[in-house]
Parts: sequence; structure tokens; C-alpha cells
Amino acid sequence: MIERLKIFRDSVAGSYSQVFFSDNRWFALLLGISTFVDPYIGISGFTCVIFAVILANLLGFNPALIRSGTYTYNVLLVGLAIGFYFSFNPAFFVILLLSSFLTLMVSAWLASSLGAKGIPFLSLPFIIGTWVMLLSTRTFQTVKLSGRTAGTLSHWGSFAGASLVSIYHKTASFIPHLAVIYFKSIGAIFFQYNIISGLLITIGLLVCSRIAFSLSIIGFITGYFFSYFIQGDMSELEYSYIGFNFILSAIAIGGFYFVPSTRSYILAIISAPLIVLVISGLGTISFSYQLPLYSLPFSFVVMLVIFVFANRYTISSLHLVEYQKYSPEKNLYAHNNNMERFKNDTYVHIHLPYFGEWMVSQGHDGEITHKDEFRHAWDFVITDENKKTYRQPGADVKDFYCYEKPVLAPAAGLIVSVEDGVDDNIVGDVNVDKNWGNTIIIKHTDYLFSKLSHIKKDSFKVKNGDYVKKGDLLALCGNSGRSPEPHIHFQLQSNAYLNAGTMNYPICYYLTKENENYVFHSFDNPQEGETVLKATPTPLISQAFHFIPGMKMNFNVKRGNENSTENWEVYADSSNQSYIYCKTTGSIAYFTNNETLHYFISFKGDKNSLLYYFYLGAHKILLGYYKGIEIKDALPVSSFYGGVTKFLQDFTAPFHIYLKANYTARFGSIDNEQTPGNIRINTIAKKGNGSNGNGKINFEMELTGNRISKFTANHNGQCITAENIA
Repeated sequence: MIERLKIFRDSVAGSYSQVFFSDNRWFALLLGISTFVDPYIGISGFTCVIFAVILANLLGFNPALIRSGTYTYNVLLVGLAIGFYFSFNPAFFVILLLSSFLTLMVSAWLASSLGAKGIPFLSLPFIIGTWVMLLSTRTFQTVKLSGRTAGTLSHWGSFAGASLVSIYHKTASFIPHLAVIYFKSIGAIFFQYNIISGLLITIGLLVCSRIAFSLSIIGFITGYFFSYFIQGDMSELEYSYIGFNFILSAIAIGGFYFVPSTRSYILAIISAPLIVLVISGLGTISFSYQLPLYSLPFSFVVMLVIFVFANRYTISSLHLVEYQKYSPEKNLYAHNNNMERFKNDTYVHIHLPYFGEWMVSQGHDGEITHKDEFRHAWDFVITDENKKTYRQPGADVKDFYCYEKPVLAPAAGLIVSVEDGVDDNIVGDVNVDKNWGNTIIIKHTDYLFSKLSHIKKDSFKVKNGDYVKKGDLLALCGNSGRSPEPHIHFQLQSNAYLNAGTMNYPICYYLTKENENYVFHSFDNPQEGETVLKATPTPLISQAFHFIPGMKMNFNVKRGNENSTENWEVYADSSNQSYIYCKTTGSIAYFTNNETLHYFISFKGDKNSLLYYFYLGAHKILLGYYKGIEIKDALPVSSFYGGVTKFLQDFTAPFHIYLKANYTARFGSIDNEQTPGNIRINTIAKKGNGSNGNGKINFEMELTGNRISKFTANHNGQCITAENIA
């Protein structure tokens, strides 16, 4: 019952906050209050939201879209419009509920049709619902107009008295004219044509998002002065307050649908004059039908811009938001963090095509054969402690350590070519007529193929047309073709031709080894002379971080003298993105496990919760144990900073992010390196380059029994200890 009430609360709150592209409940509360400055309008809007949320649930609409307010924010706007235009009577409420139902249906339809194309429907359902309502009620005798006008507060008298209205007008006289128009314009989004509502919304916008606040001002000023410059109809802006189109468009383009940046701000500024043109052009048509434009210019321009940029041939530094976090700041910090964490990430992950430790005998731009169009290739061999590739005497191919070793599929794909029948060379000899020797080519995507050459004759375990998975056995290493001694030639190319040139495409994850020290590499190119190996999972670690949907974890948490319990459960959303949900605090931490790494993607919720500390402490964990190895990562600013520090950073974040947060993970003690039953992992999260006080958190995870048995966080003298009890 409590959970249902929370869902209902979130659905109602989302209906308000979605208007300003937010999911902040406190902002939603302030927006709701602002609609009640005119109580008739506030009641009308709130009634519509309650009705629509209940109806959407009864009709079985998408629960996630109901809870976020996606289906119902347009219903809210229609309800506010009806409350503005008409007086309360029985017929009013009939029209109110019917209009809500119509708008809800239109929202569901557009969410399905436009949503499938990645285009938001914005306020189109509101415009359709309100226009239908205005046109139809012209013939309804029982529906009475309220007599309200934009700028009249005489109806306040019946609620608050004439003295309060007088104070309002005297206060407004001290506010600069342009600021008054801005406040009334932003209030007009909720049909509240007064400074009080506008001021409440502006304060909420500033507290909720500094980027959205700055864009609202920039968009409004740009649109206003462009209208003044071209000597447009200023009455639309100064009396109808249709300038809210500038505000919403600037926020949408500059900070919500596009990752905030200098270019997104420029695009928002450029879009404001387009809004002016649309207002002027469409206004002529709508005026002939006596229908207000409302937010149609905003919807038209924003949808147009998103559609155009979503279908670009090449991607510039002006990025559309991929995973919406309903906050310009969170979108920006997450984007920058991902660009740093996954800057060389590839769509298809290519792995090393062998087991064990091999050395790069010839790398990219190698002196022997890796030149010109074939320069992006690797030759791999196995060496001993003396860097020799063979055991004595070395006169036969069988003396070479890599001979007849397994050759593995570097990624899933379709076998498109198998060239066999070439004999192995005598050591020191080469076959230039059959340069590539026995070769296999795998298609991974339309323009990504891998080629492995110099394979042993008749050792292929696959044939043309077979589908292979990553790590499947393909064949055995040989010495065929232009190969003076056994080795694996490995390259990536854009087509299936045997003599195709190479392409520069990185290996996704691997380790390099020098003496007994390991270095972890992500999406990098192994260099000539390096000893390179796969990062192989250690069962204890991989099982401990194998979080699958339905898995439950319960922790006894001790903070000083306080004891509590946190209950976690793992879920997967509609896009198959896994997350841990804390039932105790309502917090959520999204994560990924790719069999090499466990890493967290984002966090939402209580930053005092154990889940938040676990999100930081287990931000990036290598699933294989390698002594002395360090795993480094960047932490998002929004997850590690708060208060005034982050508040100030938010203003400059689209142009320069000066706050930094870093993460380091190391393996601590282990009881047995071969078959460990207990492993400790030590991690550090810290601000910038600082290492003391509030700028650093030390974590330790103890793994036993294939699970995380104990988790500790030390922050600013406070120790948090959690023991896994289930």
C-alpha cells in the first residue's frame, strides 16, 4: 500500500515537473503551489492530473511513463487552461474530465508513434486538447466564460482582500519592466499571469537547475530583443506573455535534449529568432480562427531541431542526450564522465585471439611487413623468460612455444572465409605465393571483419557459414604463408577480402606484464615488445559481483553507535539496463557487468545511504585478481560534490568543468592466489588531487563465499561498516 502511494505521489509530481523537463519532486511541489496563486486555475489543473493518473493506471498504460508524468503533464496544462477560461459549474467539470481524457489519449498515441522515432511530443497534446475544447464550447450554452484576463488580479479580492492586491501592485512597480514581463511570461506557462507565480517558478528553477535558469533568461532576452529589433508585434510579448516559448525552447535545446555546452547555448540563442518567425507566421493563421498559439511555436521549433540533428550524417561536438536524467547538470556531468571513462570505447568489443601470455613481435607500423595499408596489424608469439620464442634447438616448428596453440574468436560473428591447404614452412623459409597462408575471416558487423593468418593446415574447427561466439576455438597456430617462424597475424578490416587493408581498431580489454607487474588497458593498441594477456575472471570476484535480476542483499549497517538495515534487490528496466534498488531508502544505482569489469553508471537517491557509498566504492572493479594492479576511473561531479561548491560549478559547467573526482581500486590481501577463498579490495574516491579530510573516502570490500560479505567506508572520521546477512 505504501509503495502504491509513493508511485501515485511520483505520478502527480511528475505531471508538474515534466513541464520544465525535470523529475525533482520539490520543484514539482513549488510548481503546484504556483498554480494556486489563482485558486480556480490550480484546482482545475490538480483535478485533471488526479483523474488522468487514475485513468492511465486503469487503462493499463506504461507504468514507467505514468510515474514520470509523461502521459499527464499535457493533461495538467489543459486543466489549467480550462480553469482560466471558464467558471465553475456542473458543465465545467464535465468538460474538464472529457478534455483530460482526450488529452491523455492523444499523449499515449504520440508517445507511441513519435517516441519510437526518438522525437518528443512536447506540448502537442495540450494544444490539440485545448483547441478542441475552445472550438467545441463555443456552442455550449451551459459553459460560462470566467472573465479572467492576463494581467487582472481582481479575483484575488474574494480570497485575500483588496489590501493584498494593492500590496502586489505597489511591489510590482519597483521591479524593472523587462523582469516583470519575464516573470509573467514564465508564470503564463501555467496560466498564471502574475509576478508571484513567475517568481516562485524562477526560484524553483534556480534551485533545481542553474543551467535551466540561465537558459531561461538567455532565451527570453534573445527572443524579446530580436522582436524589438525587427519591430515585431510587442503586444504578443508584453500583454499575452507568449514569450514563454523562448524560455521553454532555450531550456529544451540548450540543456535538456542536447548536452549543455557552448554550442548548445549558441543553438538555443539561434532558435529564439526562429520562434519569433513562427509566432508571427502561425499567429496570422490562428488569429483567423480565434485560437491562441500557446506553446505551438516552442513545440514546432524544438521538434524540428531535434529531428534534424538526430539525422545528421556525422556527429559533431553538439551531442543529443542519449540517456535522459531529467537534469541539465546530470546530463552534462554524466556525458563528460562517460567521454572520459569510455573515450575509445567501440560498438563491437574485440578481444585477444588466444589464451595466456603472448608477446607482440611486430606491432602497428612494424619494420618488417606492417606498412602502408597493412600497418594496423599485430603479430603475436610466445616467449620464455629470456625472450626467446623457442626451446632448443629451434630448428623445427614444434620447438616454438606458440606452435599448435589454440586460436580463438576475438568476438562473436559469422565465418565468411576459410583458406586452408597451405603447408607449414620450414623454420626460416617463407611462402610468398600464398602470402597469408591458412587464414580465417570473421564478419562482426557490415564494416568490421577480423582476419587471423598463418594457421596450421587442416586444424580448422569451423567452416564457412558457421556462427562463433567470443572465445570459441577456431584453429591452431601454425607457420603457413609468409611466416619464417610460427606466430598469429591478427588484423581488423572493413571488408571480407583476403588482401584487404587494415583499420585502426583497438583491443577492448587486456593486460600488459613487465616482470611481475600488471597494467590494465581499456580500448588500446598493444605495442611492439609488450607481453600481452587477457584479463581472466577470478571465480570468487566474478561471482561476488554477479548481480542478476531478482537477487536480494540485506546488510546490517553500523554508523558509530547507530545500527540499521538496508535491503537491496536487483532489477532490470525495459531497456535491459540492470540496477540495484534499495528498498529502505528508495535509492537506485545502475551498473554493467561485461565479464571483465563491473562498473556503476549512475546513482539516484539518498547520498547518506549504504548503496551510495557502495556505488562510489565499487565504481569500477576488475573481475580477475592480478597482484599489484590498479584500476583508475573518473567519478561524475554530480555524484561526489554538493552544496555551494557544486552550485557555483553548475553555472560554468557548460563551458568549463573545474571540479574533478577520481577513483582508484587495488587488490588487498588474499588467502590463496591459485584458489582464493577470501579477497579484500581497497578503493579510494577523492576530489581533485586532494587526499585529506572531506576530499577522500576509503573503502574496503571483503569477498568470501562467492559474495561481498563485508563493506567498509571511512569518510571524514566516520566509519560505516556493513555486513551482508543474506
